[in-house]
Formats: sequence, C-alpha cells, structure tokens
Amino acid sequence: MLRHITVRDFAIIDGIEVEFGPGMTALTGETGAGKSILVDVIGLLLGDRGDSGSVRSGAAQADLSAGFDLHPGHPASAWLSEQALLDADEPGGEGTGILLRRVISAQGKSRAWINGRPATMSQLKTLGQWLVDIHGQHAHQQFLQRHAQRALLDSFVEAGLLRRVTRAHAALQEARVRLDAARSRLENASDRLDLLRFQTAEIAELAPVPGEYPDIAAEQTRLAHGAEVLTALQTAHGALDADGGIDPALGQVLSGLQEVLRHDQRLAAVCDLLESARIQVQEAGDELRRLADRVEINPERLSEVDSRISAYLRLARKHRVEPDELPGLLQKMEAELAELDAGDAAVEELERAVETAESEYDAAATALGRARRDAAQRLDAAVTSAMQELGMAGGQFRIDLQTLAQESGPHGRDRIEFMVAANPGATAKPLSRVASGGELSRIGLALQVLASAEQPVGTLIFDEVDSGISGAVAEVVGRKLRGLGRSYQVLCVTHLPQVAAQAHEQLQVTKHRANDHTRTEVAALSAEARVEAIARLLGGVTVTERSLDHAREMLESAPAGD
Repeated sequence: MLRHITVRDFAIIDGIEVEFGPGMTALTGETGAGKSILVDVIGLLLGDRGDSGSVRSGAAQADLSAGFDLHPGHPASAWLSEQALLDADEPGGEGTGILLRRVISAQGKSRAWINGRPATMSQLKTLGQWLVDIHGQHAHQQFLQRHAQRALLDSFVEAGLLRRVTRAHAALQEARVRLDAARSRLENASDRLDLLRFQTAEIAELAPVPGEYPDIAAEQTRLAHGAEVLTALQTAHGALDADGGIDPALGQVLSGLQEVLRHDQRLAAVCDLLESARIQVQEAGDELRRLADRVEINPERLSEVDSRISAYLRLARKHRVEPDELPGLLQKMEAELAELDAGDAAVEELERAVETAESEYDAAATALGRARRDAAQRLDAAVTSAMQELGMAGGQFRIDLQTLAQESGPHGRDRIEFMVAANPGATAKPLSRVASGGELSRIGLALQVLASAEQPVGTLIFDEVDSGISGAVAEVVGRKLRGLGRSYQVLCVTHLPQVAAQAHEQLQVTKHRANDHTRTEVAALSAEARVEAIARLLGGVTVTERSLDHAREMLESAPAGD
C-alpha cells in the first residue's frame, strides 16, 4: 500500500507531502490544478522515463520519493532480498517498508534509490509491477487491439499456463532450427564428404603420431652430422688418453710431486687437486668413448627420416598447420567425417525431438485454450452484467475465441476478439466496429475494474477513467471503485461528484498564483470540507444551499461499513 509521497520542484509543484490511507481515495480539483501530476510522480518513481521538462522552472532538480508497505510474505519482499535492496532495519517475518526516491536534474540526468541503495530504472519497473497498477484516461482505447484483448483475458488465467506455452514454443522453435540446420548440412554434405575422405586418407597414409615430429627432427640432425660428431669425439678422447695426452701428463706431474711430498707437506693440497683432476679427466675419457660407440652412421635411416619429415612438411603446408598439429587435424577430420556419415541418423533423431516438442506445445496450448474458454465465460457474464449497470440495458458482451490448429505462437493457438451488442436484439460484432466513444469508455472501464481485481498489486490508480460518463452511471462507477477499495488501496483522479462522493477519503488539489509564481497544494478534506468540494463539482463557481444539500445527500449515500 502507498503510504506517502513527497515532491520537490516537479512541474508546477514546488513542494508537497501527501499521506494516503487504505480504501478508496478520490483526488479532485479544478482542471489544470495538477491532479494527474501526482500520478505522473508515482509513474516516475516506478521507472517511467523522465527528462529535464519534469523539473520546475528555475530549479536545479526535481526530487521525488514515496513510501510503501508490503504485507508479510509479499513476493516483492523476496525480490528485494535477492537484489540486496531490503531495508536492514525491517524486522524479519513482518511487513516490509519500501522507500523509493528519484532525482531528475535540470540537465535531464536521473538517479534512483530503493531503501537508500542506488537502483536502476529496470529495478524500479520490476518492483513497480508488484506495487501499483495504473489505468490512464485513454486506457480503454487499448481494448480495440487484439493483443490487448488477449492480454486482458490472460490476466484471468493462471500465469503458469501462459509461461508453459511460451517455454514450449521456444523449445519447439529451437528444435526446428536444429533440424533445419542438420538437413541443410546433410544436403551440402556430398561435396564435403568427398573432400574429407580424400584428405583423411592422405594424412592417414602418413599415420602421424602425437609427439613424433619433434623426435624425428632431432634424429635427423644427429644422423646428418654423425660423422662430424664421431670425429670430434675421437679427437677429444685421443687428446685425453693417448701417449702424450692430458691423462698421462697429469700422471707424471702427480708422481713427481708425490716423490717430494714427504719432504714438504705443503704440497699435499696440490696433490689432492691434481688427483681429483686426473679422476675427472679419466671419467670424461670414458664418457667420450661410450658416446663415440653410440654414434650412428646410417645413411639408409637418414634417408628414411628425411623422407618422413618431407611428408610432414608437405601436408602441413597444404593444410596450413604446424607439422606437429597433423595428428590433431586428422582426429578432427575423422570426427567430422563420422558425423557426416551419421547425418541420416542425426536428422532422424532431431525429427523425433521436433515431434516431442510439438507434442509438448500442443498439450500446453490446449490447456491454455481450455483455461481461456473458462475465463471467457466468466468475463462474458461479468461484463454483460456491468453493462446493464452502466446504462447499456440489454447490451451483451462476448469473447469470440477460435483455436487455429495450423498456427502456433508464444501465446498459444487461440484467436481472441471482444464482441459486443450495444442494444437489445442486436447481433454481437467486434468491439472496434460497434462501440461508440461513450459505450467504449463504459465497457473499457468495466474491463479495467474486473482486471484490477485479478492483479497481485496492493494499489490501483484510476486517472480520469470516468471521462465520458455522468449521472447514475457515474454513481455506479463510483460504487464499483469503492467496492475495489475493500480489497485494494484505490486512488481515483476524478472530476465527477458521483465518483468522488463514494470515496472513503478525498484529497483536494489546488493551484495558486502569486507574484508570477504558480504552486500546487494537496490537502486532505474534512467531512464538512468534502461537502463543499462535492458541491463545487456539482454547481460550479457558485455554491448554493441546494448544491450543499445535494452534496451531503451524495456523501451519505455511500455504503457504510466498508
């Protein structure tokens, strides 16, 4: 429920604070006083688009805020918690308070907050769907359009049924796209199959092995330079081990020093170093000999390796990959080849998937159609009854619902059209072709009132939806809105005394001009002040005793106890 709104420097409002209570509240005032501006403020706080034109002339920014109460367990509370927008001071398990604020600068920039935390326009819109349902002055015009007629009928149907149809339709479309793509691939597979078979056979003939190319490249280098390496090894071994080599020379030096070691112990350290050097030289000589023994001089093997490397390089250039990527390329080609070879089987499997998706969509659309027919019967009776009360005695309303088996869409297979017979005995025809402006406004109002009763929101706003009616019909409209006030908070902007008199509370919007400055004020009316306000709506500028008496009578006629 809307608790209050605060407005600073918006349009012709320099500053107002308005408290709202439960039940039905009428907002009245002279034309141009700013009654509908309050509705605009609520719309902006719930994510409507704003611009610099919203800011009062001469002000730096417009500052709007509103407070709402949510009953325990309201779905918006869970959403606020998920979005980390729940007021930390709110006690768990009890009703939740929401504070919305929006600031629009004179440059057109906009910022918003939910419970003091920055929020996006998308978040405001999402939250607004749970808080307020606004019906504008020309809302009844939308019912001339079939998509709006379908949407209204669906508001009387379990929401899960429509979501099921939408999901089933999306799944069916996806299955059909995948099937079409598979069929297209199969049709174009002939040339691709021939190419893949040739390419895989060519690479398979090489039989590349992962990690093989680096190994044979290293082997090629060793084989190509085997003689050079062997000569170097043998030369080095001779320099270490042959007569006159390093090892014998070290032996002689060491032997001579050891002869005189007993005369001078300072030579011990030098002898140890030479002994260690001689051991390392001997080990190096042994390793050189072993390496020389393993050097392979094999022209035939070198020729084989050269040939295999040439094959690797040729195929790598042809397929524009690195030589060591050929094993992976072959594996990828073989997988694609297997997939194309299995194309028929894949198409058959996808055809079965489409059949399953069609069956699920049929079941969902059929269930939605049945629910729509049940809802249409209830709506037919309710709107027809409302037409009698709204001055269209003998008129009938009917929803024409045709199921088109050959069509399927995200909203099901039903073609929906509102039909009306405005006069007794007349044949029902499409609403767009039969109803006059006044009749359309009354039928539209009945539809809006009925649809509002199906909404999950706590606050319903009717912005001059009673235009085009008067007299006894206006009183009936007021009574219906008051009836809604038993279950919802109803705010009604009206210029009709018959409607305003039915409200539980009345707010008067007035505009004052002084010193080239215009300001709007909103005040809650006392019981006596309401009498005068209703009298002014009845009698114009001059308020007479007769109009005051009439106003009191109208206020007293409002049902008591609700």
